[in-house]
Parts: sequence; C-alpha cells; structure tokens
Amino acid sequence: MNVLLCGATGCLGRAVTQALRWRGHRVVAASRAAIDGDDAMAIDFMQERSPAWWAAALQERRIDAVVNCVGILLPDARASFARVHTDGPVELFRGAALAGVGRVVQVSALGVGDGGAGAGAGAGAGEAEYLRSKRLADETLLGLTDLDAAIVRPSLVFGPGSASAALFATLASLPVIGLPGAGRQRVQPIHVFELAEIVAGLVERTGSARGVYELGGGEALDYRRMLATYRRALGLGDAIWLLVPMPLMALGARLAERVPQRVFSRDTLRLLENGNVPARNAAPALLGRVPSRLDEGLAVTPPRPLLDTWVELAAPVELGLRLSLAFLWIYTAAISAWLPERSGVLELLARCGFAGAAGHAALAASCALNLALGTLLVVRPSVRLYAVQAGAVVGYTLTAAFNVPELTIDHCAPLVKNLPVLAAVVVLWLAEAGRPSRRADARPGTRAGQPVAAVTTISTRHSGRASLASTVARGGACPGGTQASHAAFMPAKSAMSAR
Repeated sequence: MNVLLCGATGCLGRAVTQALRWRGHRVVAASRAAIDGDDAMAIDFMQERSPAWWAAALQERRIDAVVNCVGILLPDARASFARVHTDGPVELFRGAALAGVGRVVQVSALGVGDGGAGAGAGAGAGEAEYLRSKRLADETLLGLTDLDAAIVRPSLVFGPGSASAALFATLASLPVIGLPGAGRQRVQPIHVFELAEIVAGLVERTGSARGVYELGGGEALDYRRMLATYRRALGLGDAIWLLVPMPLMALGARLAERVPQRVFSRDTLRLLENGNVPARNAAPALLGRVPSRLDEGLAVTPPRPLLDTWVELAAPVELGLRLSLAFLWIYTAAISAWLPERSGVLELLARCGFAGAAGHAALAASCALNLALGTLLVVRPSVRLYAVQAGAVVGYTLTAAFNVPELTIDHCAPLVKNLPVLAAVVVLWLAEAGRPSRRADARPGTRAGQPVAAVTTISTRHSGRASLASTVARGGACPGGTQASHAAFMPAKSAMSAR
C-alpha cells in the first residue's frame, strides 16, 4: 500500500513510519520540515489547502491510505488548535474522500467526546480547547461515509521521543516530587511501539476498520504510582512526596504557559485531573495480546529525563562530606551551648526577636536540632534527613540575613558560606536518593540510556506474540528505538495477514 503519514517526525509518527515500512508498505512521510520527493512531502496544516488541492496531491502520489499523527499540546504563534487539529485535517479528510482514498486513520486523544473516563463533562461547557479541536475533526471524519475511517484515542503515550514521558521521567528523578492534589488521578500509559503496531494494523486490515478505538496499556495506575514506576526504571531510590493543592498547580500551569515548553498547561492539567483511562480498552483485541504495562515498557526502552539528577559518589568522598557536615552541625551546637555569650549567639537571637527567656529557649531548641542533625548524619543518613538539613540551612540563612543584614556584607562572608554548605547537602541528598538498595521494595533498575542487561523476567503474559521484553532478550532492540529495534518486536507478517 501507498500510505501518506502526516506528522512523520513526531514521536508516534516516526514509530508508525518504521512499522509500516517494515511491513512492506511505501510511506510518504509528511511534515513541515520535509522536502518534497518520492517518499516525503512538505505539509503544514497552518496553511490553508482546499480539498481539491489535497485530492490532486493524493492522486498524484497514488495514495491508498492516510494516517494523521499531527498534534500539539500547546498552541503558539506558529500553530493553533483550530488549524492543526481541526481545519487542516478536515481539509485533508475531504480531499481523501474526493481522491477515492480507501482508509484514513486519525490519531485523536482519550477524553474526546462523551466516551472514556477522561471525558469529564464531555462535549460542551468546560470542554478543554485541546479536546474540542480534536472532537470537531473526529466528527467530520466520521461524517464522511465514503471513507473507511478509524479513529484511535490513546491514553498517555510513553517511549522513545515522547515529550510527556521525558517530563514525567524528569519529575520522577527529582529528590522532592510534587503531586497534584493527592496524586490519585488515573492513567493507563501505552508504549509508542505498541500504539504504532495498532495503527499499522488498522491501515492494512482486510475488511472495514471503521470505528473509534480507545487505547491504553496493560495496567491502569494512579499518577503517584506512575511517577514511582518511572523512578524505579531510572534506578533511583526513595524520594519525598509533596502534595500540591490543585489551585497552586493551576497557577503553576498558567505560569508554565509563558515559558518555552510544550507539555504543561491548564488544559493538560485538566486532562490529568479528569483521568486518562479508556472506558473499554481496545488495545488487547487489536494487538492480539495484553499490551505491556508501564514498568515492562520502561525496562525495554529506559526513560530519558530532560535533567539527569543521578549522583554517585565514591565511598571515601561521601564519607568525607558526611563527616565534614556532621562536624559543622555538632561544633555549632557545642560552641553555642558552652559559650552562648562569647559566641554571640544570644545577641543574634535577640536581633531576631528572641530575647531573655525566649532567647534561651530558642538556643536550646537550635542546639538540640543541630546536634541531632550531626549525629544522624553519621549513624543514619536518609533523604528525609538531608531534606531537613537543607531546610535548616536555608531557614537559618534567611532569618539571619533579614534580621542582621550586615552579616551579608561581612568580609568573612559568614552567611554566604552557607551556599557551598547547602550545595554539599544537596549533592549528598541526590546520592542517597540514587541508592535503591536502601529501599525494602526496590527493584533492579537501569540507568537511562544504558542497555538493558536482563529483561527476560519482565513478562510472560503475552501468548504467541513477540512482546517488547522478548525483543530485547533476543538482541533485537536497543533503548534508542531504532528501526531495527522497532521491527524486531513486530509480529510475523503471516500473523497480520490473517486479520
């Protein structure tokens, strides 16, 4: 078959292109960056094209099927929801009908229309603009009865090249992980390779493929557990989970829309809050097997965070840093308790509003805290201990700087020296967080970008079809998601021809 694939340079577009070409189809890869040729076509849905123009272009290239993988999460001056999700695709769909194209596969989004747990209020009031723009294109496509139209609505897509997966991996790698609300939002991530396999199967299906297919991975899980799964896949240990009220998350989303990123917005936050789980998952039927769970997929194609926070210290270096910081805390407690007048600590506390009895009480509390921090640093370091230390350093520094501002310009820099102290605490914190063996429930992990050494234990659930895990086990895949790796997990052609 000759297939026009729009959005060929995106995460899913690249995977679908590889899947179709491996199956023997000719793919015309269309994108804004493409240069017109036999197997490439420059398109931009922001430019208005008539259905007649599209019909002529499709007939000239003898296109049998069209796949539309074009999509954006955030609009900007170069790409609007109305043009990229609605008007541009609709022009293409109508052109395909005029040209006599047999099949169109449209990649939409879970939550569009009335179906799915992510639909929220459905079409109408309160509908996110992202979902509305997708819905209008889907409705138009289904209304073109001359086309055999298949609409796929996946949950979160993860795997090589996924911008949202890179964001989640980055968030999961942080020592403190913020959770929207209680982090109970339900999601059902699907691997991009398996989604591509589904799309390719719909393109070449014998008989009608017309319908709407909601798709998810092998397991539904909440947002907190999803990030914990990413964290284990990165080979990281314990983290501190911080519950962030939804109003603060909404404010953060509004501010994020003003910086150069294309993932986090009020719309995407609303989609997450509504949930992203298919009402009826069509993936098992379309794949012929249960799709991979998130942990299985990440074991085969390890996550790649935007910011790598992995820190590994040599044992002598870590011990030296810990003992140095422990000495600092214990020495501060001792000198303040033994020489409160000569050390100037009572005068400092008085300047900060703690005079007389209150000053002595504050001194006792401060000495007890410093002594505890120093002692625990020697005998029982943990991520929570380092978090408390970081908070104590910041708290002491800001309180002294505000009440005794001359300390900030002292030539000996008594307060400025707290900055390298804080840096040392953070480095030790990250090193501790990257030590999964300290967790009782830790699983063996892999560093992002490194080959997976052993994945044969990941899953034995897939009956008669090659899974993502077995692909790597027999040496066919690599974490980068190359064409060879994608092809290796695809089912045999004889199996597909029976569909």
